[in-house]
Amino acid sequence: MNKIIKMKYIKNLSLVFLAFGFLLLSSCNDFLDVNDNPTKVRDANLKVLLPNVIEKTSAAHYKAMLTANRITHQLDHVSGYYGNKITMGGNWITSYLSALNNLKIIVEKSEDKDHYSPHYKGIARIIQAIHIGMITDFWENAPYSDALKGSENTTPTYDSQEKLYSTLFEYLDEAIPLLEADESFYSPGKDDLIYSGDLSKWVKLAHSLKARYLLHLSNKSNVDWNKIVNEAQQGLSSNADNFQLFYNDVSLNPIYDKIALSNQTGNLTVTFGKMYVDMLNGTSYDFDPRIEKIVDKDTFPNYEGLATYDLNAPKHTCEISTKTWYAQPSAPIIMMSYSESKFIEAEALLKSGGTAYDAYEAGIIANMEMLGLSSTKIDAYISALNGSVDLEHIMKEKYIALIFNHETWNDMRRLDFNPDIFKGFVRVTEIDGKPLERTGPAQRALYPDTEFSRNNANAKSNFKSIDEKMWKDKN
Repeated sequence: MNKIIKMKYIKNLSLVFLAFGFLLLSSCNDFLDVNDNPTKVRDANLKVLLPNVIEKTSAAHYKAMLTANRITHQLDHVSGYYGNKITMGGNWITSYLSALNNLKIIVEKSEDKDHYSPHYKGIARIIQAIHIGMITDFWENAPYSDALKGSENTTPTYDSQEKLYSTLFEYLDEAIPLLEADESFYSPGKDDLIYSGDLSKWVKLAHSLKARYLLHLSNKSNVDWNKIVNEAQQGLSSNADNFQLFYNDVSLNPIYDKIALSNQTGNLTVTFGKMYVDMLNGTSYDFDPRIEKIVDKDTFPNYEGLATYDLNAPKHTCEISTKTWYAQPSAPIIMMSYSESKFIEAEALLKSGGTAYDAYEAGIIANMEMLGLSSTKIDAYISALNGSVDLEHIMKEKYIALIFNHETWNDMRRLDFNPDIFKGFVRVTEIDGKPLERTGPAQRALYPDTEFSRNNANAKSNFKSIDEKMWKDKN
């Protein structure tokens, strides 16, 4: 299914999402965040459930990047630098209530002995792994194996981050043979808003996700760089494989709807951070032609990013406007890209002693082609690289390509926010002469307040300060 057909399908699904949302809301009880069991929608079929969880997964990525991109200086907010109380409560609700509950139903329905549908179960396992990954990457320990049981258990215990990672790897491993099964009573088609029922692309995604999550654990003593390379090489193989949800003029891209339109009407929100713009405008590195696609400086002569933490920084001139590539009404929310997969491969090859340049170059070219740069500009940029690469430049290119994605936060945490790798990163310790409560960049979100009121004992026993490293990032 091509992009235009996909957009029309999303338009037709708008009413489905709305109706389904009312069903979800009607099933909520006092234990909304984790413990709700929406039995009133159990009769919804697989072709209604799948597009809903895909849309919610895209929404979760959008919400996550609004926080993560400010921590990494890819974005900044005109109202000021991010503070100490980062809870990401919207992500908690979206992942548990809107996604994982319904993914559990998809798995149960797909396992029906009279209608066994391994293709749906395989997709559900991948999306479950994605949400488990987001949950543990934001909060470290969190409910899962003891959660999603409704009134049977309203105070679920927390799984350790190590256990959550083990679970998501089990799901990704399980998903691949399920997707490759010769027979499935039901198989996805138009209801698969990402790949239109092309199961081979879901298999590639599973491999790229395994590479991503193995990279997250690369500070642990048992890291296998060759395994990361192998998974990445079996993963996404072109921009056509990007794990992304396209929107249209009815179901609007939230970057367009909630950021660009607000900026256009004077209700300014987030914009590009100084570190991000300086990587493109010739300050930190050579001028990058992608800036003209990504950033709008209107009639200002220079590209200047926003740094609310620095009173001496130049006034920002760059906005996320409706003229920019990522903020078009029909632009996608990109949850994982071919570019990211190639940069993962490049880093793993570099660490394993292999030749990293080809993967590095492929990641750059893919991102530039996605943005619509001319072959002349691409060739000139690649020629200037001189065929060499190091970790700093891999991470620089990945940082640029992963704007509006939360994944850079994982990179920065595992590499200790190293300014020798992330050129221009500032460890903000005070604002306007007043010290921040945290001692460094945010390592995690705090559990939402609702979790303390509904599952207090477990939330309190797993609480850690916002600047304490997670298990995955410790050596």
